[in-house]
Amino acid sequence: MVLQFGMKRPFSLYYHHHRDAVPTPSDFSRHCHEGYELVYVIQGYGRFIVEGAAYDVRPGTVLFFRPYEYHYVDIRSDAPYERQVFNFKRESFDSELGLFLDLLGRPAPGEGNCYTGGDLPEEFFALLRGFDAVLDLPREQQTIFFRTRLADLLVMLATADSHSGTTISERLGVRVVRYLNTHIDTNETLDDLARRFLVSKFYMCRSFKEHNGISIHGYLTRKRIMIAKSKIESGVPAVTAAAEVGFGDYSAFFRAYRRIVGHSPRET
Repeated sequence: MVLQFGMKRPFSLYYHHHRDAVPTPSDFSRHCHEGYELVYVIQGYGRFIVEGAAYDVRPGTVLFFRPYEYHYVDIRSDAPYERQVFNFKRESFDSELGLFLDLLGRPAPGEGNCYTGGDLPEEFFALLRGFDAVLDLPREQQTIFFRTRLADLLVMLATADSHSGTTISERLGVRVVRYLNTHIDTNETLDDLARRFLVSKFYMCRSFKEHNGISIHGYLTRKRIMIAKSKIESGVPAVTAAAEVGFGDYSAFFRAYRRIVGHSPRET
């Protein structure tokens, strides 16, 4: 079941409740969003990889992803995978809620993403169970319910302690991705990066892909395109946005944009 509120692109609020009786790991792509994402795992086992950090997934796990955090799920196929998913942007809510989103946004990329059942009050999970119950209400009432109840969930997340016991925090793949996140417009070559981290290029690339599920080039390209897309939507000319995220060749940016977003920058 899927609910999407707001006709403008990109979405303002999206809700999805889905169950895969026999999940296929390859169906779950590596990606990032312009907005926030909240995932509640009802059934399923595996790992979520977030900016190189790894979190165990089991029933009762709650994950929160901030804008542009690259993530994917490595789900086991020997058990059903059921989850509730919320995608939203800051402007989906009243400005006061931004204070709590700021609290949730403070940790470094790949940190503060995961909560277990013991980290959150029972009221949190009771609220989650109530979302499907309003699907038969008129759309206006659904919208009010979703905005207010999701705001309540975010307030509880912002005041809870996230679980970090399974975070991989010191391995090379994590260190490289954190460097790239703060140097998204870097023109350093793979040789330059390898020298920076005092390792061989082969070892660095292998470690990065092992912990992030994607190559360094693929990661940088997709992240740059998503950031550029947000800039263009806010009124920045496409040529300027391309340069600001590190594309020296606009034609290369144009091709990558169409491949990743599905349409040209002019159609954004």
